[in-house]
Amino acid sequence: MSRIGDRIKEERLKKGFSPKQLARKCGIGESYILDIESGKKIINEIQLNQLSKILGKNLDEDISLEPEEKKEVIKKSEKIEVSQIRKTVTPLSQWEDALSNIIKKVPIYDMEMKQIKGHKAFPIIDKKVDGFHPEKLIYVEIPNENLSGFRICKGDKIFIYLNQELVNNSFSLIEYEGKKKVMKVKRIEGNKVELISYHHEMKSITKSIKDVKIIGRGLCVEMALKH
Repeated sequence: MSRIGDRIKEERLKKGFSPKQLARKCGIGESYILDIESGKKIINEIQLNQLSKILGKNLDEDISLEPEEKKEVIKKSEKIEVSQIRKTVTPLSQWEDALSNIIKKVPIYDMEMKQIKGHKAFPIIDKKVDGFHPEKLIYVEIPNENLSGFRICKGDKIFIYLNQELVNNSFSLIEYEGKKKVMKVKRIEGNKVELISYHHEMKSITKSIKDVKIIGRGLCVEMALKH
């Protein structure tokens, strides 16, 4: 079992969460939580931050650098060093095509998805990224404080799985009245949904399901460090 896996399991048990309950809160599979706790898989920075939020413990602080090994000083006879001239290697355009099968550059969009503000690279394992089709994943940068009560703040990036299925109580990228927003979506009776935001106070509006377009659901949030 890995050191960080031990800490995650310890904090999970303190909170009284089963692996299945914690996985559901993270939007990932139970087996993935178990693999992280057992050390079979290495957790990425995004999911570590998300688990820190859910468990109320900064797990980053538990990862310390290992002490450096002492190096033996071996006296060597003086040698005349001959400098080597190294040729500059210019990357070929084919390299990016070759790496596209093992590395996915997930785009980071503005809220209206009109501008790509950057990319974040992920390894592709078994043709998937974190268990999802690579082409169905994007980031969206949060433009305001409308979800700050849920600890999702301006400048944070939410990892989105593009899927039109309505997932109850999820943070989803939606479109209604011609505008795209990330809101908490709750299904209510009568083919209606409640769209929830939370800044200084919680606010909600009720819409017919047919009037709301579900673009994708949030998987996790990458926090922007405030200075």
